[in-house]
Amino acid sequence: MFRHITVYLIVSFLGYTADAQSWEFGGMLGGSNYHGDLAYNIVPKETNLSGGVFFKYNINETWSIRPTLSYMKISGADDNFKENTLRNLSFRNNIYELSTIMEYNFRPFSNKSIHQRSTFYLLGGIAVFLHKPQAKLDNKWHDLPPLMTENQRYSLVQVSLPMGAGIKHAVTSNFIIGIEAGWRMTFTDYIDDVSTVYPAALGQEAARFSDRSWEVSENNRSMSNPGDTRGNPDLRDWYFQTALSISYRFTPIKCPF
Repeated sequence: MFRHITVYLIVSFLGYTADAQSWEFGGMLGGSNYHGDLAYNIVPKETNLSGGVFFKYNINETWSIRPTLSYMKISGADDNFKENTLRNLSFRNNIYELSTIMEYNFRPFSNKSIHQRSTFYLLGGIAVFLHKPQAKLDNKWHDLPPLMTENQRYSLVQVSLPMGAGIKHAVTSNFIIGIEAGWRMTFTDYIDDVSTVYPAALGQEAARFSDRSWEVSENNRSMSNPGDTRGNPDLRDWYFQTALSISYRFTPIKCPF
């Protein structure tokens, strides 16, 4: 009986190692940016550092699933756009994202000799992210959500839909490098803390951050009134990442017999 158990364990182990090529572990490093009320176009100088780590399970040579933990910093400012200079709002936001992403390879991609060593791929999935917009005043960064600059509360935990494309190349049977661009569609308009109108009856501290036109006016007084447009509630915020990746693909241990 012991011999049968031993044979079973050996067969199971060899079966596991034969499937080991299905697993990868890796990391990503690149830049991140955003599109929203403070940037209707991508502003290259607002590109910030991003990175992440991931596991990947290669379901087959065409499909993969990739749980990923990412950090992306985004920022924006009205002084990047001449027509928005008088509004004078700005922000930064550190985003921590946990995502599950599917990859679709255009060419068969595995460590089998008959398959390709390079392929383009599409990606899509779902993510949960934690964020907290901040603004700088008097040379100090301040958290904006507690100030309720538009008399609105919003959740700092949100959902986004990642989508994008990339290319990857197997340098060896184990090491894979790649580059990808991913867009995140969110369901909030507050990752920049700007969405609707200037509110009335704000506290003194909140008012200083809600309407910052006083900083650029000639008499240091506000140039807006309650109810004036502050942002566009019909425009949901997006954030982006372009990153280089490197991963290690676990290959099966070859049986010497």
